[in-house]
Amino acid sequence: MTSEDAAALLHLRGLWQEAYAITFCGGVWIARRHDNADRVITADTASGLRWQIRTDYGEWLRTR
Repeated sequence: MTSEDAAALLHLRGLWQEAYAITFCGGVWIARRHDNADRVITADTASGLRWQIRTDYGEWLRTR
């Protein structure tokens, strides 16, 4: 993991830690919803994961 990846991981966790468990493993960014462990989001980049999390969270808010 590069220092940039580590910084991005800390940033994503800081933003989303209450709703998602976020990891970076084998070059893949992964987010799992705390309320639904079967809901897994993956991306090739931190920014890609951030975008997907925002979309997923917005959908969740609309269906609550």
